[in-house]
Amino acid sequence: MKKLPISFFLLCLWLTGCTTHSKPGIEGYVVKKESGRILVVASESEDFSSTGGLKEFYPAIWFSHASNKADVGDKVQIWFDVVMESYPGQAEAEKVLVLPSKKPKNADLTESDAIRKALTSKELNLPNIPAIQSTSYHSKTDVWEVVIHSGESEVTVQISDN
Repeated sequence: MKKLPISFFLLCLWLTGCTTHSKPGIEGYVVKKESGRILVVASESEDFSSTGGLKEFYPAIWFSHASNKADVGDKVQIWFDVVMESYPGQAEAEKVLVLPSKKPKNADLTESDAIRKALTSKELNLPNIPAIQSTSYHSKTDVWEVVIHSGESEVTVQISDN
């Protein structure tokens, strides 16, 4: 008789575990941090050109309950439930995973450091929400290149690795 309650408890525990989100709702870069929240922009674009939308659209969401876990420049995965459909969206983070930042051989800065410097660069004056399209480190010149997409424009920011 004692096996039934224990088995029932284990089944309930297993079912509860299965109902949580197994995949993050968004993976992207933290591009802004203010007022106890972070703005995450997806690292992969979506193509809405077949329905008259943008060919390169980068989903973006402001997350509350995440600002003490991630900084500008960090690549993150975030799990969430409900999102208010504005642009950028707004949601409460359920789980935040900061992904390890790449640091190439001979580089002084990490990828996160280079992105943070690029986003605060004086030469960057974007009218829309910035999306990190790509990053690369060039050891011969000791320079990071951060390609930032915003609206319909694209800017490459060069950051000295020091």
